[in-house]
Order: sequence, then C-alpha cells, then structure tokens
Amino acid sequence: MGSAQSSFAWLALTLSGAATATAAIHFDDFASIQELSLVGAAAQSGRALRLTPAKHDRSGAAWFLEKQRVASGFESTFQFQLTHQGGLGHGADGFAFVLQNSGPKALGGFGSAGGFAVSDETYGYREKAIAWSIAVFFDTYRNREEEDPSANYVALCTYGKPNEMSWPAPRLAFTPSLPVRLKDRRMHSARILFRPPVLSVYLDGSSAPNLESVVDLSIVVDPRGEAWVGFTASTGGGYENHDILNWSLTATDISSDISVVSSHITFLMSSCLPDHKLCTPEKAVVQRNEAGYHLILPGNLEWGVSIPRLPKQTVEVNNAHGIVCWDAKTRGSTGCSGPSGNGRPAGAGFVVTDAPAGALIMRTRDGRTWFSVNGRSGVGFQENDGFYEFDLKIK
Repeated sequence: MGSAQSSFAWLALTLSGAATATAAIHFDDFASIQELSLVGAAAQSGRALRLTPAKHDRSGAAWFLEKQRVASGFESTFQFQLTHQGGLGHGADGFAFVLQNSGPKALGGFGSAGGFAVSDETYGYREKAIAWSIAVFFDTYRNREEEDPSANYVALCTYGKPNEMSWPAPRLAFTPSLPVRLKDRRMHSARILFRPPVLSVYLDGSSAPNLESVVDLSIVVDPRGEAWVGFTASTGGGYENHDILNWSLTATDISSDISVVSSHITFLMSSCLPDHKLCTPEKAVVQRNEAGYHLILPGNLEWGVSIPRLPKQTVEVNNAHGIVCWDAKTRGSTGCSGPSGNGRPAGAGFVVTDAPAGALIMRTRDGRTWFSVNGRSGVGFQENDGFYEFDLKIK
C-alpha cells in the first residue's frame, strides 16, 4: 500500500462463501446422560431430561460437557413439555436455552430467575447468577414487578461481569405473547438459529421467527469462539415439571450471510458501554508488539484509532474480526457487518461512499494512519454498536 499523505484505502478482507457444519450434539432422548453435567434439581426422568420437578423453589441446569464452537453460527432444535402445574399462576416459572462461559457446574436462582439469573429480592437472599451468559428464556409466569408482558412469552436475556449482575435479568428483546401456549402440557418444538449477528427463535415449525434480535455472542465465548451450551429452569411459588425430550445442535464454522469472522475474539468484555445491544468498548486500544500493533476499534468512533507511520512504511492488516451494527433495527446484513463490509458500495451518507458499508477502512494523514468503520458519518456515528479487533504488521 502506498505511503502518500492523505491517502485512503478500504481493506478487502475476504471470507469463504461456503458454510460448513458439524453435528456436535445429538440426543434422540435422554436414556443416557453420560455427556451431560446435571446441576441443582436437574435429573434424568425416564427418557426425559427433567430440569426441575413440580415442586416449590427449585432451580436446575444441564450442560453438555464439551464446549461448543458457536460464535460463527449454530442451529439447535429440541422438544419440550411442561406438566403437573400448580401453585401461583397455575404453573411457573419457565426454562431457558443458555450459552455461557462460567463452566459446566453453573446455576442461577429460582423463582423468576429461570435458573440462570439472580433470584428476586423477596426471597431475602441473593443466589448467584450465571456470569457471561445469554439465555433464550421461555417464561411461563407473569412477574408484574419485572414488567413481564405476559405469562406466555420468550425473551433474550444477558448477564455480563459477576459484580454487575442484578435482578431482573436485562432483556435484549422479547415477545409480548405467543401463538403457542407453553404450559398446555403438550409437547412443543423449538428451533434456535444464530447467523451472526442475528439470533432467531422458532416454535412448533413456524416458518417465520417468533423472536429475533441482533446478539453479541462475544460476551459468552472464549478465544476459540466456544461456550458451554445447555438448559436451565426454575420454580417458585408456582411450579411445574420442565422436561426436555430431545436435543440437537449443529455448529456452523463460517456464516456466509454477512462478512463476519467472530472466532478468536480476545477482547474480554470488561469495559463495555451501557445501553448498547452489542458490546461496545469504552475506548480504542492500541497495543505494540513485535510485528507491529494489535488494535481494538469501537464501532461508535469515527476515525477513532491511529498509529504513527513513517513515509516508506506499509501496513498489512491481519486477523480482523468482530461485528459492528450501524442500524441494528434491521436485524441483518443491511445494518450490520464484519470487517470486509457488505459487498456493495455504501453510497451517500457514509464515511466513504465507494467502500462497502461496515468495512474496516483506513487513511494516512500527517504522519499517522487512522482506522474507522465505514458507517454513517456525523452525529449518528456514536450510536453504532460493536467493535473490530485486528493486527497490524508494519513493513
């Protein structure tokens, strides 16, 4: 790349267009549970996995013992059945499909906590929640003090740092209600699909998602893009059997929907800004190393990070990954991207009109090379979510 002052370039970071999948988890039933870690009230019940029995004040969890590579995409399907309802609300409180990075013995509280969150304050003490977790919560009891929309809805909930967990669990998104009645004692099916950065939930074979939202899995995965995967459930003043009848999970190595590589993320999510749907670092990070630099670029900073550059030096970008959304409401490739952008030129209103929307771009000016996301220029830039992380080799 040339070293002329005030030069501009966008970085063509290509990905394979073909997605590959691995069938990582498959249970036709739970006659054998050797590959699972059962915690709390969870137990084998015939050929079913019973997360909690129909008794007051219980929480249980079941985790697949081997961590799964989920950051680049996955699809999970399972069947469930909720029976023997009693107590408050004629059955409570619900169960969750959970991804987490706290370990195969992780367990949250009972009652409205769903087995993954902190128990509410009415119990007089606070149980631990599951840090670094994202839960798809199938809620069957309306806690009005938590502003639950109904006693029959699905929510995406998230927990981060252990010292910042509170009750109720923060919701990324939720449905007001469902066309399916979760606790009608019948068998239901669920399909959870993650195509970065969108997570979608389908019930009983629906062709359209019952719930979908942009989700940042980087808070739950390790540097290899892996996390523990499983289920939690809880009861309180109301109770029911929470049974999982079968389960499969297929991991996708690379998603071709949009240009995102989200494995090998090394930013530890310890300093994310509040009120952002994706983890957005508080500031840019520049770390010097033997080959050059390691940079973390928050998506909300227009030309937000730079390095010194001598006239005859060239800069090579390697291992660029992450997710940035400049229009998260679109929930897909038109408003979110990875470092290579969305393919077509962004057009009017973006920092660089002829580079792809969302692309990692750079320019050299006054002895420094600056980096930015190709987002919408101006005041709206600060509303962007997410970050890019990459290495620079100086030649």
